Amino acid sequence: MYDKFSYIYDELMKRQVDYDLLASNVIQICDKYKIAVKNILECGMGSGNLTEKFLKRKIDVDGFDISDNMLSIAYNKLLDYNNVNIMKGDIRTFSANKKYNLICCFFDVLNYLKSLNEIELFLQNARKQMDKNSILMFDINSEYKLKEYLGNNTFVIEEDNIFYVWRNFLYKKYIDFEIDFFIKNKNNTYEKIKERQRQYIHSENDIVRLISKNKYEILEILDFETFKNKSENSYRILYVLKI
Repeated sequence: MYDKFSYIYDELMKRQVDYDLLASNVIQICDKYKIAVKNILECGMGSGNLTEKFLKRKIDVDGFDISDNMLSIAYNKLLDYNNVNIMKGDIRTFSANKKYNLICCFFDVLNYLKSLNEIELFLQNARKQMDKNSILMFDINSEYKLKEYLGNNTFVIEEDNIFYVWRNFLYKKYIDFEIDFFIKNKNNTYEKIKERQRQYIHSENDIVRLISKNKYEILEILDFETFKNKSENSYRILYVLKI
């Protein structure tokens, strides 16, 4: 899914996300439920921005992603840390044959899974790797965000040396993204990079049903952007679960 886009993604995410705050919020939730986080399995670690914040807290992290390009960026970024393992894997099937205090999967990774059966595979797989006293956290882009905010809309965005046009095409069960990036070069010319992605729409009711079916206990359902109570207009919904 990612090639040159991996480097653009990494740069934009660093600009748009406060990873220090995110790591702090995650650990605060674990503290709230008396989970002493010593090791983390980070599913869909991407380019390793959040990983690094956990590592700086002296927490061991095993991280994996399905994209070789993302893993390459993460590997180079985290070279100086000796408390991390970086691996390639699929969130539906990955196993490190270990137990973890915290398993997390953030930034709408689950929206790339086509069916509820695939999400159930993720839940079942995560459960096998959870310690008796542990937490699973994951977020999903909400129906509201995909249908109402993104919808069939087009966005034109300029950030420093990156200009991009983001077109959305909404269908019944999924949304297609067509993003054209224009990257400014040193000689003031622009390189055009095209990115095409598809995310699947999963309702909160369906996710809650799967959680219950797989015998998880829901600790909290929050707004991922604020870590406060979700609303009907939340863009990303965060699920905090235990077994």
